[in-house]
Amino acid sequence: MNLRKTMQALAMAGWMAFAASSHAAATMELGGVQLTGSGFLTLGVGSMLGGTHHNVNDYNCPCFAADYAQAGVYDNSDFQWKPDTKLGVQGTALFPNKRFSITAQAVSRGARDGNVNLEWLYASYKLNDQWTLQGGRKRLPMFYYSDTQDIGVALPWTHLPPQLYGWEAVNYNGVNLSYQGQWGDWAASADLLTGFENKHNTGYWKIYNGRKNRTDIIWDDILGADLTLSKDWLETRFVYIQSRNKSKIVTGVWDQATQSYDSSAETGFSESAKQKIYGVTVNIDYDHWLMRNEAIMIEHPSLQYRDTAYIAGVGYRYGKWTPMVTWSRYHSIATNGASPTTQEGHRDIALTLRYDLSTSSDIKVQMDFQRELGGADFHPNYNLDGTGNASPYGNARLLTVTYDMVF
Repeated sequence: MNLRKTMQALAMAGWMAFAASSHAAATMELGGVQLTGSGFLTLGVGSMLGGTHHNVNDYNCPCFAADYAQAGVYDNSDFQWKPDTKLGVQGTALFPNKRFSITAQAVSRGARDGNVNLEWLYASYKLNDQWTLQGGRKRLPMFYYSDTQDIGVALPWTHLPPQLYGWEAVNYNGVNLSYQGQWGDWAASADLLTGFENKHNTGYWKIYNGRKNRTDIIWDDILGADLTLSKDWLETRFVYIQSRNKSKIVTGVWDQATQSYDSSAETGFSESAKQKIYGVTVNIDYDHWLMRNEAIMIEHPSLQYRDTAYIAGVGYRYGKWTPMVTWSRYHSIATNGASPTTQEGHRDIALTLRYDLSTSSDIKVQMDFQRELGGADFHPNYNLDGTGNASPYGNARLLTVTYDMVF
């Protein structure tokens, strides 16, 4: 371990010690500016209990991608802590006029060897009681849990269902107009946004091209809107986002035949391609029951596939216990004359048991049963087990345990 990584590990350990002794967000005032800080921690461990045994790229499978954006992958090693472990801190500075504020969030992840990523850094100006103008770096609101995806206490799972929550970009840089109001009996919130994302060494493509691959991406001309409506036990959400995307392979792609990285795959940026994202969420919290239902479709007009993904989960709160079962599926659909055998597909059934230690901490145990549904020609490197199905995954049975807290 080099000096930089050693220092990062020590810093992360220090933050964990601080987190363990803290119980609430801290607030102080400095020169009339109100400073509020808080944090979150997930300590996760997982073990692969079975699945399709083969080598995929430079991964020793069975494999389970718990976090696409950060390349958080469980493989056939012994107990692993990196894919789901993370520590984050966030803070807001509210200026004396009570209208202007600055918010920041930084996260250190095991999947990134403790490297710290700046996830939020944006300014807000409250126009009135309903409208707020914001600008800077924020989460891209593709999903219901986009803003809270790193905060384990806010999630009913040990990790988000990767069949749905698995894309190359999760942030954007730009401006948005935010609305909060009441429409009759319904509470309403909405956002209009525009911006771009320029991501170096995205974790997403390491899952497909090899763990040492570096691929850079650019999402330009991002334009979108989302609307959330809630009443009593029902909450619905709708989202539309469009952008133009391109990518560049900076380092080689894993070659299965030579068992090495092929530098000839290194390219300039691909031609910019438009995408259109449509999403819908229907969540229910009725008495002791909770349901989580979400779907997304992404159209790529100039390419030969369409992404579809959805989850359906139901749980029951019994005191401090919450057992839950969640079904999720991803499938790319052939378009523009493409063959269905070239498409990716997989589904997962997750059995989760959560125990709330307090209002700010929990322990969760989860068993994932992932099944491969991809076409035989999706990627020749992946069709190694003779089943006729191909994917970076194969089948997998994964056990994970997490301790989550906010402070």
